[in-house]
Amino acid sequence: MAGRHKQPVDVIVARGKSHLTRAEKERRKAEEATIPPHLRAVQAPEYLSEWPDLVDAFYRYAEMLRDIMPEQFGQPDADLLARYLVSERLFESLTSKLVKLDDVDGIKSLQVAQDKAFKQAHTSASALGLTVTSRCRLVVPSGGEDDDESEF
Repeated sequence: MAGRHKQPVDVIVARGKSHLTRAEKERRKAEEATIPPHLRAVQAPEYLSEWPDLVDAFYRYAEMLRDIMPEQFGQPDADLLARYLVSERLFESLTSKLVKLDDVDGIKSLQVAQDKAFKQAHTSASALGLTVTSRCRLVVPSGGEDDDESEF
């Protein structure tokens, strides 16, 4: 079917709905996108070192993403995660300034900047799987099996 996303082989097997032959499973597994093991260790970009608290947040988020997607998250995603954190910080900064402002013209210009920062943060968060809707699109196989329970 056009537009239909294939689920990872591990998910199909975990759900118990595998109709694939061993050869087909191996072929599809080989085609799945993964980050090579030598690129899975993530380092914060240098420009983030200007904000030590963002570096800490970077490693916290990186650990969460590695737990969710161990073979799909790595160094190629580091810059996107850093951009998310910077735009989130900018959004928070603009929001706190906006709350304190009384000047109508100043409010309007800050709202435009705040909206742009929000859109940047939201776009980065969606690409990383940090929003509710983007997490719903992620397919993560569960480790436990419920063989005792029936479907009905």
